[in-house]
Amino acid sequence: MSGGRAYPADPPQGEATRLVAGDLDPAITVLRLGVTPYTQEDRTRRELAPLIDYLRRSLGFAVELVPSATYGALVSALTENQVDIAMLSPASYVQARRINPGIQLAARALSQGSPEYSAYIIVRRDDRAQNLADLRGRKMAWVDKLSGSGYLYPMQVLRNAKLDPAELFSRQTLYGTHDAALAALLQGEADAAAVASGALSRTCQAADINSARGIRVLHKCGRLPYDALVVRSGIGYQALKKIAWVFLGLNNRTEQGRRILADTWNLSGWMPADDSVYDGVREHMDLLSVPFATDASPVDLARRASRDD
Repeated sequence: MSGGRAYPADPPQGEATRLVAGDLDPAITVLRLGVTPYTQEDRTRRELAPLIDYLRRSLGFAVELVPSATYGALVSALTENQVDIAMLSPASYVQARRINPGIQLAARALSQGSPEYSAYIIVRRDDRAQNLADLRGRKMAWVDKLSGSGYLYPMQVLRNAKLDPAELFSRQTLYGTHDAALAALLQGEADAAAVASGALSRTCQAADINSARGIRVLHKCGRLPYDALVVRSGIGYQALKKIAWVFLGLNNRTEQGRRILADTWNLSGWMPADDSVYDGVREHMDLLSVPFATDASPVDLARRASRDD
């Protein structure tokens, strides 16, 4: 499904979503929500605070936000039961299911009413590059090897064009977040960057609108399904169902939803999802032979980038 509105029918609300005795293992006293590091941790905590409060009230249960340092670290936390719920990038979801097939898909995120987003390779507006081959000898900013838009899809586009990244670029760096990759481009540390369309939208909405105007899309690298909302292996059906209801019942069609989602990465709600939605992402990962997740820090990834790619 591409574009348009995709909100689900209204799920149960109120008492029906409250977790009760028997829904969870008695040893669980707080539900830990892990999130992908799309931006800095302090910004993530600030922007998701209204969502966490909504989850606590709707589930009638303690919920704790657990920001992750890297995409791979979140996959590891989920597959090792260190978080109970996770908002995973498409590639991270595929990776997590490969490691632990017991992970349960609860919903799929929507942004600006759409279930999909675009992957871009961008340059500064005044850059001389007119096509991908013009990036030869330049510095490239990636996000993370488990980022569909910030690595996998653009990397496959380059290979389809018979452009070997190791030969094309003079330097490749993994910056860990979309915001950091954008900043590297704008500050001249990189000549091109691979980012999600949503990252550009956030920049356009930021106070420094001049920065957004200084960016140009060099190449569109395809569309991906938005993030997977998942529940870890071992969480029972009743808890899974109620967690899904709570997320599916939140969207920006209501005043409450607009208030809660106002600053959350342009999220506008969630919709039901089937695992097959992410088959295209699986294909890209298989073509690029993506290894299992790593919990290495963004700094370590950046240091390894030039020799790994």
